[in-house]
Amino acid sequence: MWRRARAILFENLGLKFASLVLAFLLYVHVVTDQERERVLSVPIATVGLSDTLTATGVMPQRVRAKVRGKWKDLIRLNLTRQVLSIDLAGAKPGPFRTSITAEDIQKRALPPDLIRQVTVTEVMEPRSVDLAIEPKASRYVRLAARIVGLPGAGYEIRGNVRVTPDSIRVQGPSTVLRGVDTVYTVTVDITGEREKIQRQVGLDLPPGLASTDVRRCLVTLEVARAEPESLSGGH
Repeated sequence: MWRRARAILFENLGLKFASLVLAFLLYVHVVTDQERERVLSVPIATVGLSDTLTATGVMPQRVRAKVRGKWKDLIRLNLTRQVLSIDLAGAKPGPFRTSITAEDIQKRALPPDLIRQVTVTEVMEPRSVDLAIEPKASRYVRLAARIVGLPGAGYEIRGNVRVTPDSIRVQGPSTVLRGVDTVYTVTVDITGEREKIQRQVGLDLPPGLASTDVRRCLVTLEVARAEPESLSGGH
């Protein structure tokens, strides 16, 4: 009986394995050929804005939409990179509003080889982009260090904190730049320090502003033993 069972299991093993693989491939083909619907998340990017202008407001990072197609095509779609570009080439100073439609995503975000295979059925969110277009301005502002913490016990900061460079050129919306006269570094923590500090640190720029000169600066400060307080009046 054991010999009979072995014969059933192992005779024509190659043919049996090939049949199993073929059955599996047929199953995969049938399953992936079925239509399905899924939610697609597409990054949004603005293009074409004049160098003399800047956009402010809450720019959505992604748009979510429902798409329908064969499962195998949806898998292919998932392996591609999609971006929906918002064209600001004709934008002028003032409010800017544009809608996002299923057709926009279908024609401008899907890969060309999948446009006919996959259909965008519904835009979920957002359905529009609202921005404010402003003239871009630039000027030099003071650069200062933001220091937190205290040196080690018995030590103190000597002299002024130095930042190199001490001023930078920033640019951005004129309405934002108008209220900025100082830009600070990211926080420099000196807790427990007992010697001279020199650190390369980044800038903590207000939202909407960018530095045209540098991305990092050098913060220098002297830390030394605290001097005994002089007694007032002789004893």
